[in-house]
Amino acid sequence: MHFSCFLFRKCFRYSSLNREKLMFLVAFVLVTNILIYLLLYMRSCVKIITLQEIPTELVPFQQNLKLNEERTYELCEIMPQVTNGSWPFVNITFSEDYLNKLALRLNVQPGGSWKPTDCVSQHYVAIIIPFRDRQSNLNSFLAHMHPFLQFQKLSYRIIIVEQSHQRAFNRAKLFNVGFAEAEKISPFHCYIFHDVDLIPENIHNLYGCTKLPRHLSAHIDIFDYKLPYDIIFGGAVAILKSQFQAVNGFSNKFYGWGGEDDDFYKRVTKNGSYICRYESTISRYIMLNHRKETPNEDRYYFLQTGVKRFETDGLNSLQYSVKNIDFFPLYTKISVDL
Repeated sequence: MHFSCFLFRKCFRYSSLNREKLMFLVAFVLVTNILIYLLLYMRSCVKIITLQEIPTELVPFQQNLKLNEERTYELCEIMPQVTNGSWPFVNITFSEDYLNKLALRLNVQPGGSWKPTDCVSQHYVAIIIPFRDRQSNLNSFLAHMHPFLQFQKLSYRIIIVEQSHQRAFNRAKLFNVGFAEAEKISPFHCYIFHDVDLIPENIHNLYGCTKLPRHLSAHIDIFDYKLPYDIIFGGAVAILKSQFQAVNGFSNKFYGWGGEDDDFYKRVTKNGSYICRYESTISRYIMLNHRKETPNEDRYYFLQTGVKRFETDGLNSLQYSVKNIDFFPLYTKISVDL
């Protein structure tokens, strides 16, 4: 009896020690893997562009430069020359009637396209916005952005890609859809992938493409105009068509909120390439009020395994069904099932 109790206590003590060692080993391996992951994949590859450097960093649309040469049209300035870059935002509810009148006043063409008539723009931009159930945000965005973009003398089109309610929202895949459908409309040389709830505050934040893929919305009011983390690459991103195709676009795997931006950062910087941002006084944004999305429970898995799928998951594996394409006064809306 006493001997058996002794053995039981001894075995229990050894079992407890082994369990503690095992838990320590699991925790050690987990922390080590996270550190290795951060060191290998989450290194900072960011270049900061000052106001004075912006004109030399922008990449003009070569076809429009040729148009200027052939017809002797005057080129627009590559960016507006203003001393005060502040661009006011009016936080009110905009009606459909107001937006329709705005389209007429600004001479926006059906489908949300515009180009200057007094000069040839050096930029040809498609602004792609993933969308579902955010009409108030969209109205505010349109009312703010069309005057903003026209002041910058851009040739542009705003394209809204609306996902049906069949599945959880897939922001990144909608960006891919927007790119694929925009290519059928016109040969844009610059793409801006933009959330509908972000409003730029500075007119120097030019909505054209730079030599490096650019994180536009680096400093947002709800984060006290500070970066949440150094490699953040979400909200609004500008990238040349050729660069977007080279990285196979966004991943199509991220249904629900979160992860797709970090995955895209890894795609863009995988070969040691850099992204860029404008200095903090320029890349300032207001975030509109909206309902928070449900996080994607699989986002960490897809993020950690994403490097294995860069060549097979993206533009070349994109599948979707277009339900409707509508040309509204201030935007093109492409309704899709994913």
